[in-house]
Amino acid sequence: MKILVVCSDFPYPADHGGRVDTWGRIKVLAELGWKIHLVVCGKQLPSHGDIEVVYHYVEKIKLCDRRSKLTDLLHSIPMQAQSRKELKHVNIDEDYDYVLLEGDYVYPILKNPLIKHANVILRVHNDEAIYFKALARSTKNIIHKLYYLMESYKFSTLQKKMLQKVDKYLFISNKEFEEFQRRHPSAKSLFLPPPVTKETFLASTFQTKHVVFIGSLFMPNNREAIEWYLEHVHPLMLQEPDYKFIVAGNSRKQSLNWLQSFDMTNVVVHDTPESLDDIYKSGYLFVNPMQNGAGVKLKTIEAIQNGLPVISTSIGYEGTGLVHNEHIMVADSPEEFYFRVKQMFDNPILAKDLLESSQHYIRTHYNHKEVLKSYINSLNTHVQLEQVL
Repeated sequence: MKILVVCSDFPYPADHGGRVDTWGRIKVLAELGWKIHLVVCGKQLPSHGDIEVVYHYVEKIKLCDRRSKLTDLLHSIPMQAQSRKELKHVNIDEDYDYVLLEGDYVYPILKNPLIKHANVILRVHNDEAIYFKALARSTKNIIHKLYYLMESYKFSTLQKKMLQKVDKYLFISNKEFEEFQRRHPSAKSLFLPPPVTKETFLASTFQTKHVVFIGSLFMPNNREAIEWYLEHVHPLMLQEPDYKFIVAGNSRKQSLNWLQSFDMTNVVVHDTPESLDDIYKSGYLFVNPMQNGAGVKLKTIEAIQNGLPVISTSIGYEGTGLVHNEHIMVADSPEEFYFRVKQMFDNPILAKDLLESSQHYIRTHYNHKEVLKSYINSLNTHVQLEQVL
């Protein structure tokens, strides 16, 4: 079996949520024996070393330029997709059993005359219309807010166009899958959980009082989450002996001066660290205080795999299938959030049990390889039945 994977960003290194999901799936497809060709239309060229790593799993890589200009804002297609219009002209010189689109951003590939639409599968990382509306709520910049709202409206329109060309959908969020299935029961849609990225799950020693948040520091919804925690929860936590709040993530060289208005006592910030391993290892628990967002917050799943129990807002764990008080602690008010953190600090046995329960759930329900394999087999059965009829 041969598959063409089309990405809006080079999938390696897997240093943020979208890449974690895409890179894990590429490795799973390779393990299943698929021949993989990759087309990427991203903003930054990958390094030679990163390309060499990817070549361990794929046979061919084609890169095309992402080009954006201000006039793209006037186009009916979202700027995130319009800036990747070069995909319409990529030379697809081979036949593929399937073409896997990694998100709505690569929509222009569907206008490539060499693509057979009957073979196209869309991986839905987010409901982009909802996601961009959430970004608009998170940002305080009026220009950015207007841009996000425009993209939200355009993605809502684009999703209707996609439905005319694609009938195979793989959702990362169980919540978004169920909503889509209710509205479009005839589509061949499925909840495909994100791939488990660690062969062996880790476990905190629960020796420190370090509260960890890891996420892209350039994203307004992550900034909003950190700001909410620093404003409402962190001051309460400062009375806890040996407490520290550890923040880590890629800033894309953007200024972090938005942190200056908060009390940064006992706050440690790791800007674009080369590795997250020691940060996870030093943590007691992970917090995901997201106030706005869509899809699955992979930071929650990654934290659990890396050995940290999670306290989250309702937004931060939606679509994961995790259950409050069984796999994860959920708190939406500052007082409840503080209570949950202190509860975990005061009871390491509870923290350990919560971690073990959440890891067991992920091992049991997040079998990316088997779900993907069964889905492809079901599509092949459908095709074979049509040929017989």
